Amino acid sequence: MLNLINRLKNNKPLLFAIYGTSGCLTAAILLGEPFLALTKLGKSSTIKPQAIVLLIDTSSSMSDGKLAEVKTAASQFIQRRNLESDQIAVVNFGANVQTPAPLTNNINTLNNAIDQLLEIGSTPMGEGINTAQDQLQATTLNKNIILFTDGLPDDPNFAYNSALSVRNAGIKLIAVATGGADTNYLTQITGDRSLVFYANSGQFDQAFSQAEAVIYKQLIESNTGENYGFGYSIFRIGGWTAFLALGISLALIMGQNRYMRLPLLTLKKGIVTTIGSLTAGTVAGASGQLLILALSPLSSTVFLGVLGLEVIAKIGGWVILGAVVGAGTKFFVPNLTLKNSLLGGTVGGGIGASGFLVTSSLLGDIVGRLSGVSILGFFIGLMIALIERKQLNSEPYLLVHWTPTEQTNYLLGKKPISMGTALNVEIPLNAVDGFTPLTARIFKEGGDIIMQFDQEYAMIKKMKVTSQTLKVGDVRKLGKITIEVKDKT
Repeated sequence: MLNLINRLKNNKPLLFAIYGTSGCLTAAILLGEPFLALTKLGKSSTIKPQAIVLLIDTSSSMSDGKLAEVKTAASQFIQRRNLESDQIAVVNFGANVQTPAPLTNNINTLNNAIDQLLEIGSTPMGEGINTAQDQLQATTLNKNIILFTDGLPDDPNFAYNSALSVRNAGIKLIAVATGGADTNYLTQITGDRSLVFYANSGQFDQAFSQAEAVIYKQLIESNTGENYGFGYSIFRIGGWTAFLALGISLALIMGQNRYMRLPLLTLKKGIVTTIGSLTAGTVAGASGQLLILALSPLSSTVFLGVLGLEVIAKIGGWVILGAVVGAGTKFFVPNLTLKNSLLGGTVGGGIGASGFLVTSSLLGDIVGRLSGVSILGFFIGLMIALIERKQLNSEPYLLVHWTPTEQTNYLLGKKPISMGTALNVEIPLNAVDGFTPLTARIFKEGGDIIMQFDQEYAMIKKMKVTSQTLKVGDVRKLGKITIEVKDKT
């Protein structure tokens, strides 16, 4: 067990990964989730009235019970709607494009329209999309089309252009596929893979429920949510990621101090880190929401269509969070370059974001978020430490031997590595061995490595020469510890 603990102390990437995980998870449990719960609005005050066109494929291929099941699922969908605020239309396309129920809130009209649908003819999907758009022209409600189909349209190019016109008009187009429908094509016309649902026999009602959930939600922290306003969404997500940034930043500082055998956290560092990380986390969270707004005009491109606008926004937000956390490590990891700190945090944020998306989609809302932030913290911490190791391998560095089995590496650069008995040094020394609060500093000046002793210590030791130039391989004994200048060779 002791050997395992010592290996952990010496393995900084693993140490940072563990601290990153614990920091993110602790912040999410103690601060993030309570914040989301406190700022969650009741459904009655957040659900906005919707105008929805049920655009149903009634081509002859919808026989063998498919249309009958669609009609049942559509009727149940209508029953779940609040028709005091919502309006629904029914449009079908087959032998002809028909509108058996124009936009209305009359449930009898809608049920009668569903009942009279018959499967006959081909698949004029483009004409059906145009008719559905016409039904939504005059309404001031939020506009949505739920397309149900089992095949390709008669004219795929015409249908695609019709769908593009719908999306450019600000209408949300959702597709429910079954049978031989091409989900890749439907992804192109909806502009977002997350707006396409496939239903086998017996799953049609579930598919309608999934489409319903999409219409009434728009938050990036989970796969289910409420239709909050854009500004309020930024407030909630920005606050949540701010707490995550606080947790991982404080944890990585404590991990770094543990690695350097320093007190885990001083008051000054704690205050500065709290202010900086909360600000940076808010920016990162808000950026994810702003990406949705910025990228929405490009949602018709193949790249965004396949991945989905919401997925891109989530990844972007986590990458930014990783980048700002990485940039912050430059201030407590001596001589880590800004370029490397940004690179480590960005890569870690990107990898962690992928894990977050997978777990949050598989494990549900709260459990998915908590497991996701654990993965996020793990990879941000891991990659920052790995990038630091890469920098260590490219230039001379300082190796401190605490014991025969415990060592710590320090990057050398313009920022001095200070040694002494004070709390703010990088290498702590023992006062009983005669060392002063600031005993010496080691830094690079040009191509030279300089060890500069403090005047107070030099006077006590009656040193005539207070500055030494060190070379790779030089060793100095300071009480019970040994310092050594090393390089990758």
